[in-house]
Amino acid sequence: MNRFLVRASLFGVLALSAGACSSSSSSSGAATTTLAIATTTTIGATTTAPPATVQAAPSTTTKVAPTTVAPTTLKPAKPIVEYLAVAGPDLPGTTKAINADDTHPDGVYYGTIGVGGDPAPAAGSVVFELVQLFTGADCIAHFGSTDEEACANDYGVEVDPTSFVVVPLASQYITVVDGLTQTSHQVSGAELYRLVQGQAPAVGAPSGFEYSGFGFFVTYKGGTVTRLEQWWTP
Repeated sequence: MNRFLVRASLFGVLALSAGACSSSSSSSGAATTTLAIATTTTIGATTTAPPATVQAAPSTTTKVAPTTVAPTTLKPAKPIVEYLAVAGPDLPGTTKAINADDTHPDGVYYGTIGVGGDPAPAAGSVVFELVQLFTGADCIAHFGSTDEEACANDYGVEVDPTSFVVVPLASQYITVVDGLTQTSHQVSGAELYRLVQGQAPAVGAPSGFEYSGFGFFVTYKGGTVTRLEQWWTP
């Protein structure tokens, strides 16, 4: 009986020892697992750590001064001395031909200032009727020697086609001719406009000067009328 109890006690001790070993083994596994979790947590912390602040490099862009766009408006011409005596216009053998499509390539045309217009031009502007002029031998070559009237006074005009153009009188070089002396005088655009409107000439005009409707040599350059030179004719 006593032996049995001793054996039972030994068995119990062995069982407890085995349980203790088993318990110790589980605790070690748990510790290992805990370390693994700690390692994972550490990695996670490294991954989610806020990024280091990086200072922006100083700008290397060069500042450029603003460009000033030149105005397209031409500077006004210097004031002229009204009725200053100047040389008369050069007389071409033939002026520029008139195009049926009303285009005006650069060159010298011949025209007279019309009256009114439909509609009337704006204040400060006049209407020129442009035709082709032939003088001297060029006139005879164009119209023939049998038509004496065509080149009377050594010039003639071709009126077909005819072109009508509105010309604002501004800073062009403008001359008018004195019918009494056949001399040329420079005037401003404003003065020519006054004369065309029938007003008396300004101070400085030759004695006895009266505006006459002689034709003008009309110079086109770059699509703009740059010169208006009146020509005396018989």
